[in-house]
Amino acid sequence: MAEFSGKVGPGGLGFEFVGRQEELRVVLAALRQEPVVVLVEGEAGVGKSRLLREVTERLENEGMTTLTGWCHPLREPLPFGPVIDALRRARPDAGAPLGPATAVLAPYLPELADRLPAETDTGGAADLHRRLMRAVHDLLSALGPIVLAVEDVHWADDATRELLLLLARNPPQQLRLLLTYRARYLPGHGNVLGSPYRRPVGVGGTEISLAPFDHAEVRELADAAIGPTAAAAVAPQLYERSGGFALVVEADLLILADRSTQGPLGRLEALKGLTDLGVPRALQEAVNSRVAALPEDAVAIVQAASVLGVSAEEKLLGQLSGLGEERTEAALVAALQAGILRETSADRYGFRHVLARQVVHQRILGPRRRRLHRRAIEMLSRQAPTPLVQIAYHARQLGDVAVWLPRAWAAAEHAVDVGDDGVAADLLQQLIVETALPPEQRTRAAVELSRVAGRRTDFAAGLAVLRRIVSDPALAESARGEIRLGLARALLNQGDFEGFDQMGRAAEELAADRPGLAAIALAFLCHGALLDRTAAQDRAGMEEAVRMAAGGDPRARATVLASRVTLLSSLADPQTEPLLRQLPRRSADLEIQRQCARALRNVASNVGRIGRIEDAGVLLREAEDLAHHSGYGQMEDACVLTRLFFDYEQGNWEHLAERIEAIVPSTAGGSNFRVEPYLLLALLDIARGQWARARSALVTHQMPWATRESALMGGAALARIDLLEQRPQQARATARRALGLQRHKGVWIWGTDLVPVAVQAALACGRREEAQELTTEAAGGIAGLDAPAAQAEVLLCQGLLAADTDTAEAARLLAQARIGFEDIGWVYRAARSAEQSGRVLLAENGAEADRLLQHAYEVFTRIGAASDAAHCQRVLRDSGRRPANRGRRAYGHQLSPREQEVAGLLAAGATNQDIAQALALSVRTAERHVANTLKKLGVTRDRVHEALTPP
Repeated sequence: MAEFSGKVGPGGLGFEFVGRQEELRVVLAALRQEPVVVLVEGEAGVGKSRLLREVTERLENEGMTTLTGWCHPLREPLPFGPVIDALRRARPDAGAPLGPATAVLAPYLPELADRLPAETDTGGAADLHRRLMRAVHDLLSALGPIVLAVEDVHWADDATRELLLLLARNPPQQLRLLLTYRARYLPGHGNVLGSPYRRPVGVGGTEISLAPFDHAEVRELADAAIGPTAAAAVAPQLYERSGGFALVVEADLLILADRSTQGPLGRLEALKGLTDLGVPRALQEAVNSRVAALPEDAVAIVQAASVLGVSAEEKLLGQLSGLGEERTEAALVAALQAGILRETSADRYGFRHVLARQVVHQRILGPRRRRLHRRAIEMLSRQAPTPLVQIAYHARQLGDVAVWLPRAWAAAEHAVDVGDDGVAADLLQQLIVETALPPEQRTRAAVELSRVAGRRTDFAAGLAVLRRIVSDPALAESARGEIRLGLARALLNQGDFEGFDQMGRAAEELAADRPGLAAIALAFLCHGALLDRTAAQDRAGMEEAVRMAAGGDPRARATVLASRVTLLSSLADPQTEPLLRQLPRRSADLEIQRQCARALRNVASNVGRIGRIEDAGVLLREAEDLAHHSGYGQMEDACVLTRLFFDYEQGNWEHLAERIEAIVPSTAGGSNFRVEPYLLLALLDIARGQWARARSALVTHQMPWATRESALMGGAALARIDLLEQRPQQARATARRALGLQRHKGVWIWGTDLVPVAVQAALACGRREEAQELTTEAAGGIAGLDAPAAQAEVLLCQGLLAADTDTAEAARLLAQARIGFEDIGWVYRAARSAEQSGRVLLAENGAEADRLLQHAYEVFTRIGAASDAAHCQRVLRDSGRRPANRGRRAYGHQLSPREQEVAGLLAAGATNQDIAQALALSVRTAERHVANTLKKLGVTRDRVHEALTPP
């Protein structure tokens, strides 16, 4: 039998790389682009780390710098630890100046202290998180072509996930980001980066999932390790024992290598009697066999490493194991040579895999294990800064609640103080379920947990805990109310509208003893967005919230004020501006700053929807600055969404769909904003003729039944699709459902397109009286109010009503509507009004009709409203005219603009009939365009989406 062909050295065993050649090729090809994000998923032991090593070695041989960091299950709440660890090995070019923002990294990267500039921005602790993120981004930008690899991202803390998400969404131009993770160990949201992630335009990358080895690949690995003769005999058993997991196969092969002097029968004997295919048992036996062969001192070092649970310095391992300096070094070398431990970074050592650590830890006899954990507490308590989370873990391992409780409290409080809500939530939940915890402390922990829950979009695991606590009859009413307030916020962050009911109950429970918190809950319910409350109810409730908050906590007053200006701006109330001036924008309190940012953004959104775009823009810029300064990420996303809505109305559609898709990941978890991106995409799809996809998005995301903006605009969008598809009765029914919500609310000042679409649907169904009544109702609802968008919509409705009785009056009213939309900068609505004016005038004033239709056609073409442009063409063609052509060109093998429109519809799954309808073509003409498009793309109909997707 051939001798074992692997190599054993201080870094452990090196098996030949087999079975991952295609994955290696794909990852290397991706990482040779810039910027790029590569995600590698796989179970424990499947070979992620080995693939990463092969990738980085090859890239380093090509001259690429690679930096690697690791996430750990026992993490201290330190800012961006894995990335900081990786950057410690960075070596910036001496000629490349580092920006001033990187100065804040000096305490965290002493290795680069001589290169980092002196810090001039001494912002407070609240601002540190943001400054560190910017600093890391700037440093990576300065490093040039670089691979930043982070392993085991499923263990990343919230701050690290946030940083990685930033780098993935907005990477430095020459950054290659490579992340490995295990899907089943991700937090409850199941997202690698905390939120769903889609690559922005211009960012390359790939995602691969590593499956276990198959029979042939296990045999190939065995061939390389023990030779083909032995491999032929043992490969079937190796596969059965490992289930194809590379780590377990390698562990078994290590045993066979140790028994090389025993011949083939000795190796085969080692594999007999193992019928369980699960990885843990195979790994347990492999690890135990390797540990048993170690010298006594090396066993002590390995056990110390298993107790610590995280990579540790040589000195700490030696102190915990009780060995002197020389014995520690010799023992550590033996453990490394045996492949039990590995050097994870400079002077830090840990297990090759977490399962191996668990195997060793479980084999330590109880008395010794407890003694080691107790000694670990003593040693870690002397470190500065004190690793409180690790100390709490060791205390818990002792099984002594009296020892664990104070340390768990200290760790949880520290995590809350530094803003690591993930660590805080884990510890608080452990405390709450501990039966020995005194009732008053359980209440305190639950209150703190509820505060954490209200800030998180991923808190599914803790919801059951909070529900159980608020149902405890022994709980004090005020404590129950505060916990319920956090539960309500957590539910809403999960997209569960039960949160509104819980918010109402919290307001009632808090009213007697905690009026400030009760005011916060009540004001949230009355801020104008909820359609099940009338405007009168909102006003009355808000006045009560103001009364309850008066003279109380400044945070409560600021929160209620933010909700109050939100409500009044949604009603075009003139008191909005004086109250805006009362916002405590300059407060040093972080939470108050965030409430001011919320108020400014909400008012910007409301006045923008009313049609005061310039005023809205000023407020939005201030909201963006304040949200960014206060680290209010959710409100920063809301500001982005508001700006996207403005761009839609103003016809700034270039790359708009890509920008909308880029915001989807960070808004997917929050109920307040999760539907708006899909609504915007649906509105674009309607204009471009992708009606089926738009309807699917609107129905899937329940636009008509969410909050006010999405409900009314979503209902209007669905009804408009019905009209475009020649289903007027369905359009009327859809619009009437949404109108019922608007009538209940009693507010008509927003320009949501609902009233004009409802009037068109009623007229199409022959219900002129209904259309007239609705127009009169809407006009009365905005009388005396500053609502230019709604006023333009009413003029549009009046023009539509006059079209079949008084053409001149209809043209006048429609022209006023168009001018009204143009005055507020709503380009797309103005063009649609021009088109409707042109249609009305076709029979009596052909020249003016031509002018209006030509104008609308040019606007639609310029902004990319392909379906609207096609319908203008159809109207002109049917009337014996055609739009002025600015000059045709031959497109050769490239897609013409029309063919690009057809390709987009094909990619969305449209049939030839759908395409004909969307682009106002005959079916025969549509078929011709489809054939030409497919020929130029060189694909079949079902592969168009792939052909249009950049590699």
